[in-house]
Amino acid sequence: MLIQLIAITIPSTVVLVKQLRQSDNLKWRFRKLSFGLVGSCIALLITAAIAVLSYFVVQLQLPNTIYSGLLLVILGLLPLGAFIAVLYREHRKEFGP
Repeated sequence: MLIQLIAITIPSTVVLVKQLRQSDNLKWRFRKLSFGLVGSCIALLITAAIAVLSYFVVQLQLPNTIYSGLLLVILGLLPLGAFIAVLYREHRKEFGP
């Protein structure tokens, strides 16, 4: 379920960031808030994935391939977070104070 949630959340997050970049009538304060919301969404997803993976490791005896897959999902969110950080810096140079 967590992997499905992540699969649903990431495309919508990317689309919202694209729309944010294209909107010219937002003040910097709202742009900053929007990027903060996206960043917190990614951080919460990573935290949830780590919690679920920890539960699986401690409570269940799953095959190593499942553990590897879940770890790759978590690691896959890190480049998205880095992309959002780079995009924020670029956006700040263009619209920020």
